[in-house]
Amino acid sequence: MRTGLWIFSVVAIAAVAVGIPYAMLLKAAGTGTAAVAPIILSSTIALCATLLAVGIGTVGALAAAQFSRTVVLLLDVILLFQLTIPHFVIGAGWKTIMGRTGIHLCSQCNFSGLGPLLFTFTVAFTPLAYFVQRTALRSVSSREVDAARVAGLHGWALFRAVYQPRLVLFAPALAVFIFSAALSDPVTPNVMAPRASLAATRVWFQGDQAGTALALTLPVAGAVVVAGLVYARLLRSNPALVELLHFAGDSSGQPHRAVGAQVRAPQAVLCFLGAVAGLFVLVAAYRGFVHGSETPMGNAVVNTVGLAFLVLLCSLLLSAVALGARRSCGLRWGWLGRRGVDAVFALLALLPGAAIGCGLQIALNHPGVYGPWASLSLVLLACLPSSLAMTYFLMVYIGPLMSRSEYMVSLLQGVGPLRAVASIVLQRSTNVVILGFLMVFSNASVLAVPLLWVSSPDTPLLMLRLFTLLDAANYPAALYISMTVSLFIVSLAGAIVVSINGVGLAAFARKQVAPWR
Repeated sequence: MRTGLWIFSVVAIAAVAVGIPYAMLLKAAGTGTAAVAPIILSSTIALCATLLAVGIGTVGALAAAQFSRTVVLLLDVILLFQLTIPHFVIGAGWKTIMGRTGIHLCSQCNFSGLGPLLFTFTVAFTPLAYFVQRTALRSVSSREVDAARVAGLHGWALFRAVYQPRLVLFAPALAVFIFSAALSDPVTPNVMAPRASLAATRVWFQGDQAGTALALTLPVAGAVVVAGLVYARLLRSNPALVELLHFAGDSSGQPHRAVGAQVRAPQAVLCFLGAVAGLFVLVAAYRGFVHGSETPMGNAVVNTVGLAFLVLLCSLLLSAVALGARRSCGLRWGWLGRRGVDAVFALLALLPGAAIGCGLQIALNHPGVYGPWASLSLVLLACLPSSLAMTYFLMVYIGPLMSRSEYMVSLLQGVGPLRAVASIVLQRSTNVVILGFLMVFSNASVLAVPLLWVSSPDTPLLMLRLFTLLDAANYPAALYISMTVSLFIVSLAGAIVVSINGVGLAAFARKQVAPWR
């Protein structure tokens, strides 16, 4: 009975987060047909961008072990800057660099079309793939590498035995997330390829595209099925694959270099990635702070921060309920119950934002929905699915680690999971809460695509303010606002890293070990 109540709570959370928009889409989809050609074109662009971003990010993460910690720290900061900038602003920045007012590749070039759009998506998502794969490689311990060497594994054999399982374990989920995000973005194609007929842009500009918005779920569902089959095959061939991530590695020992330590290709890829990101950051900072610094942005920043706090509060409360459901299902059905709850929240993060936004827009125009509270509720629902998923996984896999022993002792003493989270985990995980706020704030200002459907362009929120500036071709002002917000996020993230590790910048200056032999 108790497990049934917990399951009902998870179902209710999912129904509120995505059930409302999809119910509206299903109701309105019968009045129109889906545009197949734009969906195919959008899926192709998203798939190509996904493969390029994951591939480049993975090679960059492997090559990062070949450089000194000072160089890696500099690369991390540059890529983190780019990660916190909206994708359409990245496209506008590269238009400033490569367009008619920048580097002249040809007399008629204005850096627009499907090629520049693919380049923008690749550049925008590569830092995400880089940081995710860096996180995957942190679980490699020097003992495991030494044991593999004693067993006679060297070079690519050592890479396949030690490093490849970690990278492969993260890659499918990362690829599905990038694919869904690229497929759902209506603004970046409008900036970089205004003449191309892409699905998300078509749904955004035309009010009778509920069928197209609903059909956007099909490519994402196909990607989820493919990723699930890949995971099933991986776990069948190596049942202990998931357990690899439970080892944090040797914090005292130096990390081993990647397999490409004696070849130049991975190093060149990471250097090129850092050069591209560094060029963009320098140009964006110069154009923004020199030519757009007079642009007012106070209301947009304050409102976005307030929205992020509201979304974070809702996400924390709902994630705490989900943690209780996860524990109850785990006690009843083992790992299958826990992974079932994880799958629900993974789907919240992977559903296309264009479909959710279109459904919420239909709900906003419903005759029975009116008033400021209804509008605020829909704005919260626009940010909630992805933010809730991020907060949930942050609390499940990172939050309890800050106070693991006390948390487990409380559970053994009969304290409920909700009370244990509130009294122990949250109090001892201030940095995690701050990190959650940064993630939610970045989502509200960078990735919350449904906001574009439920808010008018003059709404004082960062994403909408940036779109208004780009629509008026005021690129310096958009770059100024983006760089200012990114500077705040990167500075706070750096303070969190230093406070967690308890080290200063001098600790990053030590050289790493010799290449693999």
